[in-house]
Amino acid sequence: MSARERSSSNSSRPPRPTPRGRTSEIAIAGRESPVSASAESRENKALQKIAATSGAEPYAILQGLLGAAVELCGRGPDCSTAGVSFIERAADGGEQFRWVAMAGCVSDHIGVTSRRDFSHCGECLDKGGPILFSRPDLKYDYLSAGGIEFTEMLVVPFAPSLGHQPLGTAWVASHPPRRYHFEGEDVRLMESIARFSASAYSLAAARDEADEVKRQQQGIVAAMSREMRAPLNTIAASAYLLSLGAESSSVTDRAAHLRRIDKSVELLLAGVNVLAESSGASSTTSSRLA
Repeated sequence: MSARERSSSNSSRPPRPTPRGRTSEIAIAGRESPVSASAESRENKALQKIAATSGAEPYAILQGLLGAAVELCGRGPDCSTAGVSFIERAADGGEQFRWVAMAGCVSDHIGVTSRRDFSHCGECLDKGGPILFSRPDLKYDYLSAGGIEFTEMLVVPFAPSLGHQPLGTAWVASHPPRRYHFEGEDVRLMESIARFSASAYSLAAARDEADEVKRQQQGIVAAMSREMRAPLNTIAASAYLLSLGAESSSVTDRAAHLRRIDKSVELLLAGVNVLAESSGASSTTSSRLA
């Protein structure tokens, strides 16, 4: 076989898995695969399932994403694990990722945190796109805490669109008993369902925030209506007494009634200001939903 033939033969082979004991990023371009009609059909069904959870709490949307990731990009829950990690401010002022939703063999690890500067999620956001790892558990010890040997891990940004700030990342990983490897089509599917889920999650979270503001506003209105009855009663009583004794009341008595009216008016104005501030908070939340 000539050197050219050997080169052509080698270039057509699939990339070798990284040897045990090493971890590295894999070139996704080397895993390209054609988009099949069956894959598009499965993707549409998965998106429909996620869309069906849009009226539920935000966490249900995340679980819908993970189920789709394991079904579309994984090979079943016995050899696939998926998760969503949100970025947050750490106690020391830095940034960290928190596992907020999980599916598969590490589903009991919800709440685990990792520093942004030492995280598979941090590498993904720093790159600004999908990233594929071989044996990430060898580099990041928190991934090996459950005793799982991850063959490969595909990580994508969790953001409504390319122009939005990511909330974190979504990822799916393969592990024994089947040491399968991800393909280019898995990358496309994972990006698609992550972007769709991030949009649904953002809307659901904003909706829940608006509902909470509304509940708080209703509580404030109820409390202030009770509080405002007393100064209103005082104003009414003082005005009535002044009208009865407009000529016979002493200057001192009239002054006392006027002071009570003045104090009650101040209390009423304070209550009106509280209601106005509550209404402004509700309008701000509603504008974010629009």
